[in-house]
Amino acid sequence: MKLSGKVALVTGGSSGIGLATASIMSAQGALVVIVGRDANKLNDALSVLGSDISPRALGVVADLSKIEDIERVMEEVAKHHGRIDVLMVNAGTSECPPIRETDEAAFDAIVGLNFKGAFFTVVRAIPLLSNNASVILTGSASAEIGRLGDPLYAATKAAVRSLARTFANDEALTAKKIRFNVLSPGPVKTPLTKAAYEQAEVDAYVSAAVPLKRWADPMEIAKAALFLASDDSSYMTGSVLAVDGGLAQV
Repeated sequence: MKLSGKVALVTGGSSGIGLATASIMSAQGALVVIVGRDANKLNDALSVLGSDISPRALGVVADLSKIEDIERVMEEVAKHHGRIDVLMVNAGTSECPPIRETDEAAFDAIVGLNFKGAFFTVVRAIPLLSNNASVILTGSASAEIGRLGDPLYAATKAAVRSLARTFANDEALTAKKIRFNVLSPGPVKTPLTKAAYEQAEVDAYVSAAVPLKRWADPMEIAKAALFLASDDSSYMTGSVLAVDGGLAQV
């Protein structure tokens, strides 16, 4: 029980990597709060977590591109638990139009959730972060490589990596021994990527580009998140943990 009694807040927790991470953290003893934009998906996720028979899981519907929603999430966590021991900043989207078709609305939508949302989630969580808390920011292998087709997504994930460095070196946060690390997945089969991995040409591209020749399962990423959340990674901060099948490594 690596997280016994700890409070874990997982944004983007209603499916994919977020739900897998919330599940494994709950199984390891954490009191889990998950955040998602879709109430129906959030309720389904809570059923998976067993909230109908256990008080371990709490769900909050919120759009984390909006600061007022982020503040409401923190108010709910404060009301129910009073602190955050593990914060996984995972909410994000990878839906980008081609670079020459990107308008201001599309730009604002992805930057608003992936970067602005991540920044203000951390900032608004600071008063609740306990001593020795672990903050995990979900990055991406695409931040490390030149990737055609979704440059805004890659850029926002590069920004998240920069944020981790900055927060990890903040004197007020280091005084509380709060750690900040980036979890950097490669291609993962999630509801968000379903339209991609079901296309034969995309699946063939992934098989050719990833040294391990396959997509990851969300639970493979969640196990790495558990490592970063627990004391097993107690001497890690400002780091990137790549779980990408070798995509950005070789």
